[in-house]
Amino acid sequence: MKLLLDEMLSPLIARELRSRGHDVTAIKETAGNESLADLEVMELARGERRAIVTDNLSDYRPLHHSAITPGGQGDYGMVFMPGGYRRTKGATGRIVAALETVLTEHPGEDDLANAEAWL
Repeated sequence: MKLLLDEMLSPLIARELRSRGHDVTAIKETAGNESLADLEVMELARGERRAIVTDNLSDYRPLHHSAITPGGQGDYGMVFMPGGYRRTKGATGRIVAALETVLTEHPGEDDLANAEAWL
């Protein structure tokens, strides 16, 4: 599985996961992507065959549901972070470890397609 980290997540997380052999990118790594609307992020992730990692449940759960309902475009999955995950530099290791677990549990590109996982 490949991941796209939503804008609230540090590119440091993506770099650390890449150093461990995972295909992970962060919105903030590409100039101009920070201003993408959530639907545009969904389209970007779909085009790159990536699951989105976000703590923005209020916006992404409805978009995910719409994508996976009959007639929807589908997606490559969502990885939701509950509020207990702080996004501080000190919490980076915890987030990396949790995401690595999800990546290990879903090694195939389509393993989380049209589904969701939680950290």
